[in-house]
Amino acid sequence: MLKLRRLRIEKFRGVAPGTELRFSDGLNVLLGQNGTGKTTLLELISMVVRSDFSGLAREEFAVEYELAVPGEATVLVAIGNKEQTSFVETTPRTQIDLSEHWRPAADVTIEDSSSGTRRRIRYDVEHGLRIGDNRPIGGGREFSCLNAGFLWSYMLETPEFMGSIFDRVFAGSSARRFDESLELFTWLAGSSDAHERVVVRREKELIAGAGSVLLPEPLLRQLAPMYERSRSDYTFKHADLDFLATIKGIMGFDAAELKVDVTERHPWGEDSEYVTLGGLVFRFWWEGGEFITHTRLSYGQKRLLTFFYYLACNDDIVIADELVNGLHHHWITACVDAIGERQAFLTSQNPLLLDYIPITSPEQVRHSFVLCRGERSGGRPAWSWANMRAEDAAEFFAAYEVGVEHVSEILQSRGLW
Repeated sequence: MLKLRRLRIEKFRGVAPGTELRFSDGLNVLLGQNGTGKTTLLELISMVVRSDFSGLAREEFAVEYELAVPGEATVLVAIGNKEQTSFVETTPRTQIDLSEHWRPAADVTIEDSSSGTRRRIRYDVEHGLRIGDNRPIGGGREFSCLNAGFLWSYMLETPEFMGSIFDRVFAGSSARRFDESLELFTWLAGSSDAHERVVVRREKELIAGAGSVLLPEPLLRQLAPMYERSRSDYTFKHADLDFLATIKGIMGFDAAELKVDVTERHPWGEDSEYVTLGGLVFRFWWEGGEFITHTRLSYGQKRLLTFFYYLACNDDIVIADELVNGLHHHWITACVDAIGERQAFLTSQNPLLLDYIPITSPEQVRHSFVLCRGERSGGRPAWSWANMRAEDAAEFFAAYEVGVEHVSEILQSRGLW
């Protein structure tokens, strides 16, 4: 599985330059009061694992991070965007292309742990993409390192890395933030632009999937042999999709299904076509034949449904803001158990979640908790993000081993939360 091991921030909004965070391979929890940047940090982590910095195209930043498939390959990325402070406008009334006054750049090192193969890839706005000392591939205007999936695109030019790290980085492209309310639910179930474009061959073989919506890989695999040009929608039963069966059981329904519409078709070559999927509708049945759609679920049911759908789309990394909102403690247990071996980045103002965090050693404690604090710098709000200090982690672990206090009580009594 893909893991985010390290994140260093040289410049990003109100964060102190030189901030460096290290993460555990399991559950990571961001702790802090409201307004200390926890959601912003989750959004930055999402940008990193999706290799999508397009939202920062008009913002100065510089970060370095390390992604790894343990035992197989590691990717070290340094990426930034800098505003050019001076330029000459020769014709005052000419419209200015602001993109000319920003300088995105990236330096990527990919290392194969098993073979020792190492490759360096660089990008700058003047020369575009360069692999090693080779000549540039493409121009700065044709492609930017801030574009969604830039790391995936880099790896297309490095066939020796087209194995696990390539696949896992691409899989991470759907790891957006699971929000603290129903934003993701509304986007999935109600937004007209929440679509996925897939390429389907005439032989009914699905050969690619890309787009803005989250669609589970098991659904796409099942769609391939079912696909017919004349059909306008496809229905998947709970027996077809594990996450749907799980949701059905937790909520106490007798049956469940997911309907997906085909909203657009476009020819692609001689024997293929682009298909745009959307219009997701969930239905849940009780014994006797009565059913409801997702719109009639309660707040907690909607969040539970969305989270398990989100997990079905993300095999590697989970990013969840206030995961326990609206959930019964039995459902919290089900959510944490379902995360499994994935790496997770979570926030919670509810102490219930903290008791589900595995505590194994002071070192694990140090990397599993990120302390977020608000400060002021130069009269403006600033954020301090840091791992727990080694001495605090040791004291926390000693108190935890005694077994008298809950995790939240240990953190609060020592001023860590």
